[in-house]
Parts: sequence; structure tokens; C-alpha cells
Amino acid sequence: MILLTADKDIAAPFLEMESVQNIDFLHLPLEKFTYSPNREESDELKHRLSEFSFIIHGNLRNARFFVEWVKENDLQSEVINCVNIVLDKPTAIYLETHGIPAIQPRQPAKPIDILEFMLRISKEGYVLYPTTENKTEEMPGLLKELEMPVAEFTVCKEVTLDESELSAFQKELKLNQIDGVILHNRSAYIRVKTAFPELDLNNSTLIAGSLGLTEMLEEDGLKPDYLAKGSWASMAKVLSEIE
Repeated sequence: MILLTADKDIAAPFLEMESVQNIDFLHLPLEKFTYSPNREESDELKHRLSEFSFIIHGNLRNARFFVEWVKENDLQSEVINCVNIVLDKPTAIYLETHGIPAIQPRQPAKPIDILEFMLRISKEGYVLYPTTENKTEEMPGLLKELEMPVAEFTVCKEVTLDESELSAFQKELKLNQIDGVILHNRSAYIRVKTAFPELDLNNSTLIAGSLGLTEMLEEDGLKPDYLAKGSWASMAKVLSEIE
């Protein structure tokens, strides 16, 4: 059994990939987020939403909380008039379930695919990017590098698990034989160490999500068995190759 600790919305594209359907995961999300739109940004955006031509939904988590804000402020028609672009199928399905047509340039899509799509349709205008408090995501940075006008809108924030949630996860972990651990980023490694101090990472198959994480593990005397290239697709590829 392989331990996965990513937020359920963030991991949704990964868990739906055909190549991992036969893998036995123990999914204990150590990441938790709550609806928390930035008040100043929200007040300004309520009156400016019609000025935006594009809304880029980087993941299902951001889209879910953005839709909550849209409904709370009765702004569905303004959002539908924008070109809503997504990176993955679960996000597209979620938006369309809530009446918002979504475009996914490629399956699976990367930020560069979104940029190419936007340039190809030759539609100018402001870009809105719903995001998470204190999180730096790749897409807005790329847009800024190209001097494309983009506004980030904080719709949620990360919160810690309460004691009862953590205790339930620890009990569930003890009931299962863990053969491998997916460490999708540096924060995941820190969370796993903190939440599950009894988990023997030295004797588990470790799948590291990136080279930067590998360096962090090696500083702690751990050597990952497999290295992905920073995306869920690359992690799925690695898992499909493990015999």
C-alpha cells in the first residue's frame, strides 16, 4: 500500500489517471484548506469582474472556493462571459457542473499549453487567477514574465488539522502495511514526519516529486527510490514503472 497525503482536490487529476487505477493507495490528506477570500480583493473584484477576459483555474481546490465566492456574490453571469481555462479534467467537470463552460487546451495540460492557447485565440484582456493565501503558483508568474495583465485573487487559506482528525489518520496508518510513500513536495515531507513520527521512511519505498525534494531528503539521510519531474503525470509514470 502506498501512502498519499496530498489535498483531495489537488490529487484528483492524479487519482483519476488510468495508469494508477490498480495501485492500492492509503489517502490521508494532511493538507486542509478553508474558504477565506481576501476582503480587499473581493470588494474590488465585485465591481471589476466584467473587465476580465480570462479566468484560469489552476486546480480543483482553487476552482471550488472561487465558485463558492461567485455564488455568494451572485456573479455567475459575469464569470460565464469570461473564457474559463483549466489544467485538468476534474476541474473542468466541477466548473461545468456549476454551469461554467471550461476549456482544457490539452489532456493533461501544462501552464505553457494555456499560454499557447491564449496567444492562439488572439483575445486580449485581463486574466484573473483564483489562488490560495501565501501560495506561489507557476501560472501567474509566467503571465507576469510575458507582461500579460493578471490579478491573483485569494479565495482560501491553509489550516491545520484538528487533533481528532490527526488522531484518526494516525490510527488508520497503524492498521495498514505501508510499502511506499509519495512525497509530492517539500511540505508533504515535513507534514509526514510531523504527523507520523513512527513511520519508518528508511524502510519504505520513497517516491520524490522533484529534484529539490530529493536534496532535502538526502540532507536527512534518506535516499528516494524514485524521482518524478514535478508533476502528477510524472509521478503516475514513475508508479506505473515500479514492478
